[in-house]
This record gives sequence, structure tokens and C-alpha cells, in this order.
Amino acid sequence: MAQKILLIEDEPQLVEIYNVVLSKAGFVVETFKYGVEAKEYLATVRRGAEKPSLILIDLILPDMNGIEILEEVKKYPETQDIPCFVSTNYSDPEMEKKCLALKAEKFLLKTDHTPKELAEIVKQRLSG
Repeated sequence: MAQKILLIEDEPQLVEIYNVVLSKAGFVVETFKYGVEAKEYLATVRRGAEKPSLILIDLILPDMNGIEILEEVKKYPETQDIPCFVSTNYSDPEMEKKCLALKAEKFLLKTDHTPKELAEIVKQRLSG
């Protein structure tokens, strides 16, 4: 069974590109544009639904900051072991420190990694 990536991203072009490269890398991708939808999905995981293998979180979403989602993931025993990568265009050392303190495994600037490189980073993390 393919590993599932939860992609929380609001930019349509990036969602489409990430879906293509992650799917080609062998992953199933579940996408949410809004943080509230992602939080609802995480609640189903806490109730026993299948866990994603990894969560990619954009920091700037239309309805909330991605840090709120990261906090939600790490708050509950049922989800706290899911690896989380923060992917953003927002370069801020304080924000990066906060994400890493909340146990995000990576803080990735979108401009520093092509979508294919991102898929490779995800693949490397999940194959280890």
C-alpha cells in the first residue's frame, strides 16, 4: 500500500505540481487548502482513521497559520509521531525556531527546493 502524504497548501499551482511529483514518487496525496479542513481530518485520525505517513504544512493559509496545525498534530498521542515538514515562502529565523521547537522535522523554503527535490526529501525520510 502506498504511503500517504497530507499536503496542506493553498496555492493551486503548487498543489497541482506537488500532487504530480509526489504521485510519481509513489505516494498517495491528500490535499487541504484550509487549516480547518486539515484539523478535521486529524480528528478522524485520532478516532482511528489511517494516519498519513508525513504531513507537509504551508505556514501561510487563508484561515490560519500553519503553526496551529503543527501544534494540533503534536498535541495528541495518536498523531504526535507523524513526521511534519513545514514548507513556506516565509523566511523568518524566529518562525523556523518555533516550528523546530514544535518538532517539525524540516523547515523548507519553497524557493530553495524544486518540487522534484521536495519529493526526493520526502522519499528519503520515509524510506529510512
